[in-house]
Amino acid sequence: MALEIGFKRIKREVGIKRCVIIDGNVGDVYLDDKNQIVDLKKYLTEMLEDLKYDDIVYWDRVNGIEGDISSLKITEEKEVEGEEYSLDDEGENQNTTISNGNFKEPSEIFNLVFKNLTNKNRKTVFILNWSDYLFSNGGQHDNEERQNLTLLGKSIKDKKVNYLSTDVNESTIILITNKLSNFPLSFYQANPEVSTITLSKPDRLERRRLLEKIEAGFELKFNPGETLLNSSRTNEYIDVLEDFTNREIIQMAKLSRKEEKLTFDKLYLLFKYGEKDNPWEKLAYEDVKNIKKKLSERVVGQDEAIEKIEKTVVKAYMGLTGLHKTSSRSMPKGVFFFVGPTGVGKTELSKALAKFLFGDEQACIRFDMSEYAQENSDQKLIGAPPGYVGYEQGGQLTNAIKEKPFSVILFDEIEKAAKPNPRILDIFLQILEDGRLTDSKGETVYFSESIIIFTSNLGASEVKPSDNKEETAEEFIKIVKNYFDNEIKRPEILGRIGYSNIIPFNFILDDEFAIQIAKSKLNPIKKGIQEKYRLDLEFESELNFIRYILKRVDKSKGGRDILNAINDILLDELSMFLFNNKQDLGLYKGSKLLVKTSDKGLEFSFND
Repeated sequence: MALEIGFKRIKREVGIKRCVIIDGNVGDVYLDDKNQIVDLKKYLTEMLEDLKYDDIVYWDRVNGIEGDISSLKITEEKEVEGEEYSLDDEGENQNTTISNGNFKEPSEIFNLVFKNLTNKNRKTVFILNWSDYLFSNGGQHDNEERQNLTLLGKSIKDKKVNYLSTDVNESTIILITNKLSNFPLSFYQANPEVSTITLSKPDRLERRRLLEKIEAGFELKFNPGETLLNSSRTNEYIDVLEDFTNREIIQMAKLSRKEEKLTFDKLYLLFKYGEKDNPWEKLAYEDVKNIKKKLSERVVGQDEAIEKIEKTVVKAYMGLTGLHKTSSRSMPKGVFFFVGPTGVGKTELSKALAKFLFGDEQACIRFDMSEYAQENSDQKLIGAPPGYVGYEQGGQLTNAIKEKPFSVILFDEIEKAAKPNPRILDIFLQILEDGRLTDSKGETVYFSESIIIFTSNLGASEVKPSDNKEETAEEFIKIVKNYFDNEIKRPEILGRIGYSNIIPFNFILDDEFAIQIAKSKLNPIKKGIQEKYRLDLEFESELNFIRYILKRVDKSKGGRDILNAINDILLDELSMFLFNNKQDLGLYKGSKLLVKTSDKGLEFSFND
């Protein structure tokens, strides 16, 4: 078991190594050998008592020393600015049990360690908690910190090596830190007297053991005769708590007693995301049944792409996503690689999918990959390392997922970052493999409730428009595979995405498709004119207007050039007409604004 292995290693190396640094999951609680829930301080104390240490001294900067130091050598002089000090108000250097409030300064405890760690008559262990804050980050230490490091280094190196000693457990110092990177590298790297041990989060067996201990603390809604650990879904409940600390599992049990009785799934969502309802489960059957129709209303001519999306959404709706993997709970609901010419609906389909699934187009979180082409710009996604500017802000991607775990994540035009900044692909690899990502502050976010979409224009300038959709699709797929296999030499990325999830988009060659696209783009314009001027924008012949517009469109540029034409022709001339009649617009509220199309252009008029 993961935690147990870490504690066994601590027990094995304490006394053999002069210094043990413990990092990782140090703020958690644990089940000890007596099956009692204890914190790290209590766990270590029990362990060290079993090892027959004479003195166990615990210290942190808030409480100072806790423990009996009556048998230790007490430093007589503070090694900061030469001030004399004693342990009591009378200045008597008498042996005593130190209570809270003494030896709070790091310089004091390091002097005490230095005086006693090499004492051959006593077996002493010093436990220094919150070591993250003993030294400045970045290696820029002031004089006092350098003095403390020197004292610490001399304490563990100055004792004479006695390899024939009958007692294998010598005096030791234990340093507890949340992150090893917060402790000076120069102290522990390549130092044979220092051992670094990382406590992991509880593994599956340890989570089950804790649930057995606290099962009565959960108040949940179950089917008759079922309990948390006696259910057809018990293994699933344990698996879903992967990456939880023991403290979080206990907090989740407390939350179950604070709310009305919930199912385990709803409690999990409430604890992790702050929501009781899963948008995936709230999807209406009829809506999912009509998903192709819904998406086709916004994205025209891409039936093959929409059909693939339908299968993925249905699979998620039925709860079958990732059943072929052991880590199914952390997998994204779907991963797609949209490739094809510009302006054919790749981004639009992503937004339409977000609107369909989560009721809000803003649930499509877009990252323009051209912004991540520079070296080290991948750090913007997960946050700057400790000590660097922007560390406190976190990562753009990880922050977005924390805020909106139910979302469509769109990495737009991935090739613009993949080749110039290949390290960004390592981030994608982690997301696709594990379904989670850890930011620079050590916080983990999960993509298990999201759909991930990569878009690319690879081949857009090479593949010629053709009515043969199958051949065109094969050309795009071939170009994508060649790019990842040979140009950037990262075939594993496509392997994680899945070759079947490479979705080529069609050229917009059919006039009917172009007409449908243009027609759909007129609706928001009509709505905008009505809201702003209280005018009903109407066309004498909408079809004639659209055909007039399409004469100016380069079909190879897809739907985007249709938008450009509408903007350049309709909106430019409409703006001038409204501007010239601005003084009288109030008189025409509630009227029709009629658009006539002729070979000479557009004509506008007000009609009651």
